[in-house]
Parts: sequence; C-alpha cells; structure tokens
Amino acid sequence: MKVPVSWLKEYVDFEDSIEGLSDKLTFAGLEVEAIETIGSDFEGVVVGEILNIEPHPNADKLRLCTVDYGSDEHMQVVCGAPNVEVGGKYPFAPVGTTLPGGFTLKKAKIRGVVSMGMLCAKDELDLGEDHSGLLVLDSGLKPGTPFVDVWGEPETVIELEVTPNRPDWLSMIGVAREMATLYGTELKLPDFGISETGNDVNEEISVRVDDDKKCPRYTARVLKDAKIGPSPAWMQERLEAAGIRPISNVVDITNYVMLETGHPLHAFDAATVAGKQILVRTADAGEKMQTLDGQERELTEEMLVIADAEKASAVAGVMGGADSEITDSTTTILLEAAAFETSTVRHTAKQLGLSTDSSYRFQRGVNTESVEYASQRAAALMCELAGAKCCSGVVDLYPQPKDTIRIPFSFKRIENMIGAEIPAEKMRGIFQTLEIGLEEDNGETAVAVVPSFRLDLEREVDLVEEIARIHGVDNIPAKTPLAKVVPEADDSRVRAVSRLRNRLQGLGVSEIMNYTLVSTPLLDLFDPDNKGEREELPHPISMDQSVMRTSLIPQLVESLGRNLSRQVNEACFYELGRTFKRVNEAPVQTEMVSLGMMGPVGRSLLNKQASVKDEEMYVWMKGLIEQLSAAQNLTVSFSVQDFPEFEAGKSVTVLINGEAAGKMGLVNKKVRDEWRLTGPVAAAEIELEALLKNAFKIRKTEELAQFPSMSRDIALVLDEAVTHEEVVKLIGKANPKDLESFALFDVYQGKGIEKGKKSLAYNFVYRSAKQTLTDKKVNKVHQKLTDFLCKQLGASLRDS
Repeated sequence: MKVPVSWLKEYVDFEDSIEGLSDKLTFAGLEVEAIETIGSDFEGVVVGEILNIEPHPNADKLRLCTVDYGSDEHMQVVCGAPNVEVGGKYPFAPVGTTLPGGFTLKKAKIRGVVSMGMLCAKDELDLGEDHSGLLVLDSGLKPGTPFVDVWGEPETVIELEVTPNRPDWLSMIGVAREMATLYGTELKLPDFGISETGNDVNEEISVRVDDDKKCPRYTARVLKDAKIGPSPAWMQERLEAAGIRPISNVVDITNYVMLETGHPLHAFDAATVAGKQILVRTADAGEKMQTLDGQERELTEEMLVIADAEKASAVAGVMGGADSEITDSTTTILLEAAAFETSTVRHTAKQLGLSTDSSYRFQRGVNTESVEYASQRAAALMCELAGAKCCSGVVDLYPQPKDTIRIPFSFKRIENMIGAEIPAEKMRGIFQTLEIGLEEDNGETAVAVVPSFRLDLEREVDLVEEIARIHGVDNIPAKTPLAKVVPEADDSRVRAVSRLRNRLQGLGVSEIMNYTLVSTPLLDLFDPDNKGEREELPHPISMDQSVMRTSLIPQLVESLGRNLSRQVNEACFYELGRTFKRVNEAPVQTEMVSLGMMGPVGRSLLNKQASVKDEEMYVWMKGLIEQLSAAQNLTVSFSVQDFPEFEAGKSVTVLINGEAAGKMGLVNKKVRDEWRLTGPVAAAEIELEALLKNAFKIRKTEELAQFPSMSRDIALVLDEAVTHEEVVKLIGKANPKDLESFALFDVYQGKGIEKGKKSLAYNFVYRSAKQTLTDKKVNKVHQKLTDFLCKQLGASLRDS
C-alpha cells in the first residue's frame, strides 16, 4: 500500500525523519518496502495560457500554439496534445528548463517550424504515467505562476507491506492509528457532516439481500443533482501518489474514501437501476455481464452479484458493471457501501482472473461496524465536491450485528510469555492507546474488549503479540538458550529418521525441501480428480500457495524440471515431509518420503551418453527402493496398479512387509512436457512410518562362505502377462536346497519368440555351508526347480 506522508499528517501529528518513521513502522510489524519522492521543485515550469492555435503547415496532427507565460513576449510552441484549446491553462516549460526526468529543453525545429518550449503532460513532469493529454490546470490561475506553487512541494510516499492478518492497515486512518500509538499522539479523524434534502431514500431505492452470510451488511444512499467533472487538484494528487488514476469527481471520491477508511465503495448511475431495486444475490448459471474494464464475464452460481430488477450490475466486492457506471451525463447517484464475506470474494476474483483494490481489501476482511461511516464520508464529499443533494436517510441492512470479542487474560502470563518485566500499569496504557478496552480488571486478570476494526485479535496470544510489539521487540532482553537432559525421554523416532536420512544419502540420494503449500494448477496436472481431498486456505497470501499439498510427488518432479532447465542432466532426490488430505470430511496429515530420479543416474561413468530407456529407469527406482528396504530391515514387494501421475501399465503399489505403503512408477508424458523432461522420470512416495518399523532391529550374523558356489541359467518363455513378482514367489515356494541367490538378467520379446510371449532369463547361485557341491547334486536340484516353474507358469525353456 502506498501512503503519501503529507496526507498521513492530516490524521496524526508526528515529528520524525522519514528514516525514523520507516524504522518505527517496520519494528512494529508494518514493513516499509520502499520510499519514493514524487514531483520536484519544478524550477522553470510555470502556468501557461493558450492565446491562439493554428494548424501546423507540415503535419496534420500537430498545431502551433501561442503561449502567454507571464513574460512580456509570447512563445510559439508546437503541440500534438488532443486536449489543448484556446484559453486553457497548462504547465509550460520554456527553453532552458530542465524537466524532472533530467531532460533540458532546447530551441527545436519540428517539421520545419521552430518550437520555443513544451506544454507538459503529467508523465513529462514525473507526476504519473498519463500521457493522454496535457495536464489541465485551474482556469483562474495567472499565467507565469510557478508550477510548484500550484502543485506543491515534492511528495514523499512510503510503500508498506501489509500482512494478511491486518486489513485495518489498508487505510490511511488505520496507518495513522498505528502511528498515534507508536508516537503517543492523538488520532484526528475527518470532521464532516451531511445535509440531507429531498425525498426519503426509501422512495428512491429498495434493497434485498438474499444471503446475509455472504453479505452481512449492505447500505445504500441516493444523491441527486450531481455535476460530474474533474475532482479537485488536491484529491487527484493524493490519488495518483497512492497509485490510483483519477477519473471523475464521484468515482475519485469512492476511491479516496476507500484509501482513507479501508472500505471499498461503489457508485451506480441510479438512472440505469431497473425498477429502482437492488438485489444482492448469487448469479444464475451461465449469466453474463460486462464489467468496467470492458470485458464480458461469464458468472457461476457461487458468485455474488449486485443486480437490479432485470440484470446483474456489479460483481460484489470485485468490480462494477459497464451498464451502470458513472458518466458525464449522470445526475443521480446510488452510493453502495457494504461488507462481503471474504472467501466468496476471493473465489470470485480467482475464477474471473480479476484483482482490484476492492477485492484486495474484501479478501482480507473489512470492518462491518464502520461501513455506514464510510458511506457518510463519501456522501459528504459528493455534496461538497459534486454539488449533490443527499436524500433523507439510508438503507442499512444489517440483520446480525457482529458480537464484540472479549478475551480473558492474565497480566503475569503475558509477561512470562514475552520474557520481559512489563508492569501491569504499562500494559493497561498500551491497551488504551490501541483502543482495546478492559473489563473485570482485578489487578491480576482482566477481560480485553476488542475494537471492531481489529479483526485479528481472537485469543490471549494475540494480546501478547500486541504488548510485545508496542513495548518494543528490541527492548526484550536476549536470554541464553537452556537445554535440559531428560533421561526418560524417548528419542528413538528422531534417531530412526536420522538413520533413514543417512542411509538415503549413502545410496546417493540428495535431500530437497519444499513448502507445504502449493497451487491448484500444479495438483490438477498430476491428479485432477482428487479435488475433494484437498484442503484449501480461506485467505491465501498468493494463488501459488493456496492449497495444502496432497502428495510430495508434484513438487519433486517440479524440482527435477528446474534442475534440468539449469543444465543438470541427471539427479536423484528425496524429500521427507507431510501431506494433507480430507478423508470423510476430516483432515488427515501423513508423513511421507518421496523419491525421484532422471537421467543416467544408474550408469557408470563410461556409459552416460546413450539415451535412457523406460525399463532402465523403472528398474533403477525399483532397485533403490529394494536397497533402502533391505537397509531398513524390511521386506518389500510390488503389486501392479495404475495411478494418474504415472504412465499406464508402468506403475505399482509398494508393499512393505506385505502392507500397501506407497506407490512407484514412471511419470506420464503430460507431466514431463510441462518441464520439458524428454527422457523417462521415475518417482515414488512411501509412508515414513512404514519405513521406520524395523529401524532398530538387529540382524543375525551369518558365517562367511567356505565352499565354492555353482551357478545355472534358465530362460523361461511364458505369457507376457506373467510378472517377475510371480516368478519370485514361486521360487520362494519351491525353496530349492542350497540356493543362495538368484537374479533376473534379461527380458526379451522379438524374433524367435511367439507373439504374446516373452523370455525371462534368470541366474541361480547354489552354495552349501557344509561341503563342496557336485554338478550331479546341483543339476538334480536345479532340474526339479525348472520343472516346477514350467508346470506352474505354463512355461517352456528357450532354446537359444
């Protein structure tokens, strides 16, 4: 939020440098992001009056203007501004003047005609970005008047970073209230009054609110005989300094009051309100309206609109409609001041892709109690600056006034939580400056009465924060951390997690860390059908961090993609973190371990150039999980199952000790294309608790082999639907005598193999712990195993 300092001083007196003010606000939690100066001393720039205008002989869009700038002689200037006219008064910079941007004007010949200076637009004076025409000055100004006397001294603007929990700081009065507390001065609110004339407002407009939860309060005033025109220079200057483009007096007043009070308002042309009715309702499915930005918007049934008897006239809390906007012909104004439910506005703004000053404030919350104050303030300014006459009364629908929040607290507990000696009397003084009332104060405990504009105060800990920041965080003494040894404490889980991390590192896997908040589009890319499981934040700081992650895999793949974009061609990562899902409407939090790899991570240094095949990547990930499980004293197996984030037929459920604990597979092409991952990418996600089950199990030692081994190979030709897992189970069932180990070393389909079949080649190693085996004994055992496998699998032996 941009805060012009001169405007701020209207509400609070303070004596301090800009740097001192910046430090005070920042230490109080209202961070100053930037300080800028708008304008200059405008040396040489004066008020110029146009005496005569002639067409340029060599250019259709240029004109020759004779300018009176308070000197004995008049100057001829070439000008292309569309709004220049005889008798108009504009900023004039004669030859030799240095403009705020550093450009010094010289005598120039433009299309063959000499120009002796420049008539200036706002951007040329560094007063904004508007270059649509000359800056129009008051017609009563005398030519030659220094422009600095008209516009004023340079304005200092501080830009504040307002945290989401403090919507009261999104207003000049809110910032001034904070400064009054910090400097021990008094807050000065604007002094105004409304002179009501004409008909009763209820004769001019009727209002109905269909859902008082989405719209807890709605007020409407009607003002007649308004004269639409430019707003005063002082208002335009303040709006531009705060980053808002002036439009007309009535529209500028609504923006001015929004910046002043924090309450967005909207002005309708009352003549366009059909049936003299305002209906606050949800939109009809497929309903359309054109917003003020000229775009036609299709609305949904979840969106709240402000409608008349025939059509929607505004998107509640976001933007008004083009059909009811204030124009030069408007004479009767319908002034709206309301409060809308935060999540409704957030959802609507997100769905429509609209972010406005109004939606920004409504998404964070407005004070429903002072809606009427903002309406009165705007109406008073319209009467003063637009000559409007306010109808008698106000339509104010507020069926369920908000209850005052009361927070019981203990003075001593607040002191202990802060860790500093703060007398109760000082706390009472701080509460008073913050406009927090006290009830039932017995010297030890009390009840804090929260003012309506402090939407962030709900619990005792919030009061602790207020006392600490106003007392001064830098005044809280630093204490040396004290560690205590608790002999009975069970730290086994911490040690188990540490061992798991060490083992993953030993297997060549690097740890990464990501935020627990992600964006909806990222989750949709991996699994668009799990929306019912997601936990969305009601007031997200940004749309990129608006929902709790349901899986670690999306961010893991995103990290691989980011590394590839920075020329890291191979990587193997893991992340240990929490996922969040709604199960039967209840939130469930689970700690998971995710694994991901890309590039030739499983190859030796001399074999990195060839492209990686899907089968290789799949086997590398499977092998990594098997190695990790073995190191963790676990038995791992796999069951074929498709998952949305993986390629069809290339993913499995991971079973730890026979129970489903995770998933593994090759990431599908749609996901890989998002980050230009052209090669195969493998990913897995396993429950942390399943990996920690046997973390401290002590393995039995085995004697080293004393006798030589013998190996045999077989190649089984079987149906392509048969999995390696089935073969492994049958070998375990057969349990051949003296079989030490076995491994699959080849999978083949092609020439020589019948269609619908495949060849699985295995190597078997036999060794006895008691004697040297003979070929006869090994052949007998191996043949028995071969016959068993062929019979059970319907397989045959491959000849070559």
